[in-house]
Amino acid sequence: MHMSKLLKLPFGPSALFITSFFFIGVVFWGLFNETEIVVKYVDAGPVDRFAIGQVDQVDDLPLYVIGLENGTLRAIDTRLEGSSCLANWMPDDPRGRSINYQAGYGVFKDTCSEKIWAAAGHAIGGDTPLRTPHLEPRPGVDGKQHIFVEFIILDEFASDENSKK
Repeated sequence: MHMSKLLKLPFGPSALFITSFFFIGVVFWGLFNETEIVVKYVDAGPVDRFAIGQVDQVDDLPLYVIGLENGTLRAIDTRLEGSSCLANWMPDDPRGRSINYQAGYGVFKDTCSEKIWAAAGHAIGGDTPLRTPHLEPRPGVDGKQHIFVEFIILDEFASDENSKK
């Protein structure tokens, strides 16, 4: 008798109850299973330091800044998604000449798969470009206009950084 009453509930309220229960569970799961993501802005240096076609590494991080042909700057994060590999800047490699500004030398090369990217982060012989984090100009501590690059630190990268210290 009790089961037959449950089956007679209209579909609308039952669906609302089940959906609400599900999303309340999602909220609690999110509260207790936090992913630590830290976003920091790294000072890449004064704006006048950068030149068109020039690739500059930011500190010792897997971040680079390049001056583009149109006079803007692009930040490149060389950590490769889905792997623990990095794309290293190889300034004397001629394979980027067909794409790089003024046919300049240099490519980013994946140390694991041997894939390569042009100086501006475009894939050469592939379809996935390197990540281009946000960058913005702001006054630096010296009063000059500096470029600050967004650097996202995920759990696994943060633990790698801590183990190096």
